[in-house]
Amino acid sequence: MSIRLRLALWYTAVLGGTLVIFSLLLYLLMLRHLIDEGDANIASRAQHIASTVRVETAAPSTVQRVELPPIDAFESPGIYVQVVQTNGTVVAHSDNLGGQELPGDERAFAVAHAGHGVFYTAIVAGEQVRVYVEPLVASGRVIGFVQVGRSHAEAYVVLDRLRLGLAGVGMVSLLLAGAIAWAVAGGALRPIASMTQTARAIALSRGFSRRLGVTTSRDELGQLSRTFNEMLASLEEAYATQQRFIADASHELRTPLTAVRANLELLDRQGADLPGSERQALITAATGEADRMARLVADLLSLARADAGQKLRMRPIELDRLLLEVYGDARLLAKGLTMAIREIDEASLLGDPDRLKQLILILVDNAIRYTPAGGEVGLSLRKDGATAVLEVSDTGIGISAQDMPHVFERFFRADRARARDAAGTGLGLAIAKWIIEEHGGDITVESELGKGSTFAVRLPLMSH
Repeated sequence: MSIRLRLALWYTAVLGGTLVIFSLLLYLLMLRHLIDEGDANIASRAQHIASTVRVETAAPSTVQRVELPPIDAFESPGIYVQVVQTNGTVVAHSDNLGGQELPGDERAFAVAHAGHGVFYTAIVAGEQVRVYVEPLVASGRVIGFVQVGRSHAEAYVVLDRLRLGLAGVGMVSLLLAGAIAWAVAGGALRPIASMTQTARAIALSRGFSRRLGVTTSRDELGQLSRTFNEMLASLEEAYATQQRFIADASHELRTPLTAVRANLELLDRQGADLPGSERQALITAATGEADRMARLVADLLSLARADAGQKLRMRPIELDRLLLEVYGDARLLAKGLTMAIREIDEASLLGDPDRLKQLILILVDNAIRYTPAGGEVGLSLRKDGATAVLEVSDTGIGISAQDMPHVFERFFRADRARARDAAGTGLGLAIAKWIIEEHGGDITVESELGKGSTFAVRLPLMSH
């Protein structure tokens, strides 16, 4: 069942329930009104008849003569009048009763004999009749009763018409409400149908550059369309990044593979005829390219784990000790360069020691690679409030202003860097940035072309 149909049915059901409650209350109020109006009518007639009865005293004085008004003058369609003595004997009745009598009620007569008017219900000719009994009083005593009855038939006719009217109005209202609800729900859900079609088209074509038509309304559908477009923009960027990553990775892997294959084919064809020094050179070259591929695959694996949201193993560590370890290893690699620790403070923080050591090695390795012989690489670690600041500086080739915004992008390598070191993968700084961000820090770089660069890493210290 569609949402549109469910909304229309719910709206119609709620309206139907409201109409049923309203109709029931109106019917009960009308029933009460008709009963009260009828009771007031017959009570008024009975009291009027009782007030017009005349009692005359004749000789002897104990004999009284009762003179009744014309009973038929008080009758009307559905209204019956009857006068009875206290013993129940009918003295007079209206012509519309024919040969019938209004049935008496002993309890009602007992109440009336006490001087009070009273209502009761009787059956006359198969119809319910509401009867009012009014006592006839002469000389301080009750000498009889006036009974005025009213048939319920007229009230039932009115109530039947009311029921039919309410039912008809209710049905028309429900049909009209259902049609309006169907139309309104369709109009409200039309943007969702458009979103669904667009999303399906995007899924089939992978055309993440497409966008939904954003409405100017500030309702939920407008917010949904804007949010959906933001998601499409994010997907478009991620998809484009993935495509570039795959293309760059393929290119970077193809180069060493081509070199290894060429060296091995040359060894296979002419290895026996080549001097030993040339064979060794070919083997060394193939080994170097294989090592480069191994580093590239390791870097790609690190980035894949970063993209998968891999969490680091955090524990308290001493960053100054890690820096000294890296410094000791780097001195063996920095041939022809001067390595120096300019400043070092004790700094404890919560982090992954393996990843932090990898971070420092990446920065130091870059400094060594792009600093010519006779240059200097400097390390420093200091505290700045609640932050540890790690700096790696060099006097190398530097980075141009146009390349500066791209140095942390994957596979980015400036032309001067490519010319100086073909063995780099272009992934080191991207990995370094991921490690820093996972530790809640940030990295900045200052560089001047031909004079060197300084990378500054800021990491939060462990609170005591």
